[in-house]
Amino acid sequence: MYRYWFVFFFAILLSACTAVTEEVRATVEYAFKSAEDAELPPEKMEDFPYTSLYARWQGKARALIILGYVDKPNDWHFITADKETLVLRNGRVIRTQGLEDNLRSISNLGKDPLQCIITSPENCNRVWQRYYDYEVNGKTFSRKVRSTFSKDKSVTVEMPFGAVKATVVTEEGRFSLTDESFINTYWIEDDGHVLKSEQKVLPQTPKLTLTQVTWIGRDYSAKASEKNVK
Repeated sequence: MYRYWFVFFFAILLSACTAVTEEVRATVEYAFKSAEDAELPPEKMEDFPYTSLYARWQGKARALIILGYVDKPNDWHFITADKETLVLRNGRVIRTQGLEDNLRSISNLGKDPLQCIITSPENCNRVWQRYYDYEVNGKTFSRKVRSTFSKDKSVTVEMPFGAVKATVVTEEGRFSLTDESFINTYWIEDDGHVLKSEQKVLPQTPKLTLTQVTWIGRDYSAKASEKNVK
């Protein structure tokens, strides 16, 4: 049922485009033909006309999620086949909708070190305090969170579309009251773009791994060619 809803959802999106093809529709359907891990075949990625990520909650099957729209200032709304929404800013999940438990808001987002630790490290405060407002079992909670960030080594990370150079950023944090500590990891390109992340969205819940599959407007073919020449 979810698979067919998702195809219907894309039919609406695609209706606004003049270059709609049956191949694109078939690719979307193929990605959801199984209850197992979703997969967009490499040969389909180049022509897939939407920004997409793999999303995997720890212990669950991998899903393909698609960018629905971008809201100001820079909030990326990704939609799942189950009608769930994950809103990302600087690669971090800042809000969710339609999940069993939901993150409603994060305060002080303008001070999130993810927006500057790679591009302006000398002016970037690596300690960040904020409040998480979230809903669990129909009850709303607010928890203070404090994190420290470190920029680690540059690595070559294997992505679904090929190998890309990125810097590993580690966030060590703790939720107040529950006293739960966590470690988030982000793989970030030189311009600050987050390729992949492993992050704690809510206290006492599994981690979420997000991996870029396709990103409209970013050309990785040139980078791959440069690597092959070297």
